[in-house]
Amino acid sequence: MQIRLTVLAPRSGHAAARACDVLVTAPAGTALAAVASGLASAASGAEVSGASVVLYAGRERLDAQRRILGEPPLVDGAVLSLASPAEDEPAHDGPAPARLHVVAGPDAGGVHLLHGGRIGIGRATESDVPLDDPDVSRQHCEVTVGEDGRVSVADLNSTNGTRLDGREIGARPVRLAPGALLRVGESALRLSPGGPEAEPSLATVPDGDGHLRVTPRTTGAEQAGPAPQLSPPSGDTAYAFGHSASPLSTPGGREEAHGGGFDALGAPSGYGHDGRDDHREAAPPSRRQGTPMRGTRLPEGLPGPDEAEHARADAADGGRRRGGIGAWARRLTGGRGEAAPEEAPAEPQRPPAEPAPESWPDPAALLLTALGPGPRLWEREPGHPEALAVRVGTTDRGELAAVPVTVGLREAGSLGLAGPRERLAGLARSAIAQLAALHAPTTLEIVLISTDRARPLQARTAEWDWLGWLPQVRPAHGQDCRLLLAYDRDQATARTSELVRRLDAGPLGPAWASADRSAVAEAAARYEGPLTVVVVDGDPGSAPLRETTARLAAAGAAAGIHLLCLADAPPASAASPVAATYETACAASLAFRECGAVALLSGDVATTLRLLRIAGGRPAGHGTVATMDAVSRAWAERFARALAPLRTGDGTAASAGRLASSLPQSSRLLDELGLARATPASLMARWESAPDGAVVLGTGPRGPVGVDLASDGPHLLVEGPPGSGRTELLRAVAASLAAGARPDRLALILVDGAGGERGEGLRPCTELPHVSTHLIASDPVRMREFAQALGAELKRRAEVLGGLGFAQWQTQREVAGRLVGQRQAPAVESRGDLDPPGSSTLRLRPVARSRTEEGPALPRLVVLVDDLDALVAPALGSPGRPAAGSVVRALEAVAREGERLGVHLVAASARPDRTADTELARGARHRVVLDPPPASPSPEEPSPGRGRLHQADGVSVPFQGGRVTGRIPRTATQRPTVVVLEWERMGDPPARRPVRELGNGPTDLALLASALDRAASLVNAPSVPPLP
Repeated sequence: MQIRLTVLAPRSGHAAARACDVLVTAPAGTALAAVASGLASAASGAEVSGASVVLYAGRERLDAQRRILGEPPLVDGAVLSLASPAEDEPAHDGPAPARLHVVAGPDAGGVHLLHGGRIGIGRATESDVPLDDPDVSRQHCEVTVGEDGRVSVADLNSTNGTRLDGREIGARPVRLAPGALLRVGESALRLSPGGPEAEPSLATVPDGDGHLRVTPRTTGAEQAGPAPQLSPPSGDTAYAFGHSASPLSTPGGREEAHGGGFDALGAPSGYGHDGRDDHREAAPPSRRQGTPMRGTRLPEGLPGPDEAEHARADAADGGRRRGGIGAWARRLTGGRGEAAPEEAPAEPQRPPAEPAPESWPDPAALLLTALGPGPRLWEREPGHPEALAVRVGTTDRGELAAVPVTVGLREAGSLGLAGPRERLAGLARSAIAQLAALHAPTTLEIVLISTDRARPLQARTAEWDWLGWLPQVRPAHGQDCRLLLAYDRDQATARTSELVRRLDAGPLGPAWASADRSAVAEAAARYEGPLTVVVVDGDPGSAPLRETTARLAAAGAAAGIHLLCLADAPPASAASPVAATYETACAASLAFRECGAVALLSGDVATTLRLLRIAGGRPAGHGTVATMDAVSRAWAERFARALAPLRTGDGTAASAGRLASSLPQSSRLLDELGLARATPASLMARWESAPDGAVVLGTGPRGPVGVDLASDGPHLLVEGPPGSGRTELLRAVAASLAAGARPDRLALILVDGAGGERGEGLRPCTELPHVSTHLIASDPVRMREFAQALGAELKRRAEVLGGLGFAQWQTQREVAGRLVGQRQAPAVESRGDLDPPGSSTLRLRPVARSRTEEGPALPRLVVLVDDLDALVAPALGSPGRPAAGSVVRALEAVAREGERLGVHLVAASARPDRTADTELARGARHRVVLDPPPASPSPEEPSPGRGRLHQADGVSVPFQGGRVTGRIPRTATQRPTVVVLEWERMGDPPARRPVRELGNGPTDLALLASALDRAASLVNAPSVPPLP
């Protein structure tokens, strides 16, 4: 188990507490006391005795003997403090009656708890709600929470004024209702109801390895789609933000008057500008191809959902909206005197609108989604219509305030961001946070390439170290690194090479770099696999890297690869027109010119942006002007740490959406089965979920590789020369089958065709409770008895099944058992030992057998044969040669009749030429061909067991066979270690150390067999008797 923690040293005077990021490696179940001294030494820089270490998590003092690493609060991303609690916001009794969310602007994302009194908002750092917004005065306005919970706001003679729902307010307090939009400078704030039930959250379950398992509420595109539509109660006009897929048509189908796909500002359709639509028909809720519609369609003048509209100041407090989802909570104190609020001018009462979910949540929404975790966590899968849609800012459209401006990476291909570094970094953080909050690690991976030599390494790592906490940055797809980060040329070359290999294996093949834009667009439209966003920060540093990133920006979308290119440039202004700013950005980053859309920061203080479509390497039209959405680095770190321990809850997330990657040098079967710690509980759970005939062979490019003998089989042939790992693969097949079915539902028969002359063969598998018979082909008498018994078993099954197939018979039996189980017996009869009393005399009777127990049991039967070629063509002088023909004829009968009778054959052959004429070779739908061993073995060569699975449909899948007879790695028994994290080195390959095993420890197969025995006894599942 490895978890990353941050340890804060005690404060020294007024200096900030020293923070140290560490990597803790320890076996599962290790107490905190085992690493306490290491944590203290890493944080303080000096040796510290473990007995004197006191650690806190927040305000809670941790019991070092009872707290276990990997369990809350000691999970990935946790922050601990030495000697004293970390500085925290003052506590309050009870929940806050209201919250103030900073939903848009250059310093968005804050969620401030309003407990009472006066709360100052301004640019000054000592303000209760500080905003890094140049257009905000140092003391801009003041929010007051009364004793009755009513909230009011007043301007403090600010330079640019304060607006509430679009109206200027003065020094007299005006009521601030929930859902109302408060505008100060370029920032937008919204009041949300407080209380313990303010935000719903998803349940999390600790897994003991430092992670929290969570199941996202939305697991498919069926719950996704365009934002809800509202029909106007009167009038013929409705505002629509964005356009349909056709740049010349509206959702209602009418051609736009301006033509050419551009609005009055010259913005391309779908890139963040609104238009008019005189028709009321909603756009069809299908997956959009091309430019998607952005925003929520609203009737004129009607209060609407989320960003698109807000509640009036004089409207009722409840039911307007759920308040977005906010940034990290800041508790505020109050208690000063209050002025009586001035009631807002009366407005005509309007019918309330039903709140609708935000299609593009604001930055405040994203943080509470991570902290909750909220119900919108990881809601967007590859098929989601808003997958990879990024909100870059907001703009006002008529009466609609703070309307989101978005761009879809799937449509644009890649997105370029340019501007001054400080503002540019905030915008990039906001975009990446959206992607990480709404796309699961199984759906999206994020890669950082920050190798611009114009900026020092320390500045680059300080700007991006927060990114390393995101689960999307972990190498879950076979990449040779600790994290998907690149801070030097070698790391960047490795990251780009991984992406190039993926494109080479994609729909365009190795010629992807020369494909035209139409071919790339067509392949991107068909692509439905996992997604990758590559953040290219500035100049990659070398000519090959510049060319590779430029090609990735142009054609990467064909394989789900999209670039987010950052370029330092002056803001677009009179001194630097848009065209000049764009050319400056292209000169700073060669990939910038290949982006399909760009956002250029503009204005004297670079808090606005212009979103432009790129055609032919040049901006098309005048674009859309909007106020940028940016977040601070502290906000981003808080957000990333909240996501760090989260993993999808089904336990199979690591392999569900794996990308194509190189195969590992070795594979552990128990890891591929999801049984890293094989326990009776985990095995019983797998018995309930896995099909009886499921076989996992090992690790492939996209996760575990296997076949289902019941549905895809019925038989499997393994071919490979000596030393290729045939026998170990058969052992893995036996272990995989046993881990997927109870011993009373599946039985294994083992046959060593070489008679024990080639090592242990399948003998280690006899420890499995599923094994009923083991034949070593060296005794002719025993071999003939085995052949007769196997033939008799086939005849018995044919008689029991009659004209039914095994699957049909098994289904009817299960249905009959369920019907019998639903019968309700009288109260007396249900005790099972008394007849219902017809008189005063009680008569004992035997317990009746249920219908489900009647008839013979027919478990699924799998015959595993090693060295089939030694049986088909036995060597001269072989002890089993006289009876080999009997065994082969019995196996041939299994190959012919086994599918109907529920009997499967899995055989391995070292000489395919000798077994080519067998029934198995002619009729096997699946065939494994293993690679020959290297002529000169070396540590760099893969372990035996590498090969390809050839399926019935012609598809060939490479894989590395899972090892099951390996012993426990020695590293699992080492004492816990604490190592200081060096973020700039996390992109390097892990240390290459030879795997050493405990010579006297049990093998994985022995551990699995022991756990299977205990699980079988717990569920009362006896083993199948041996063949007579």
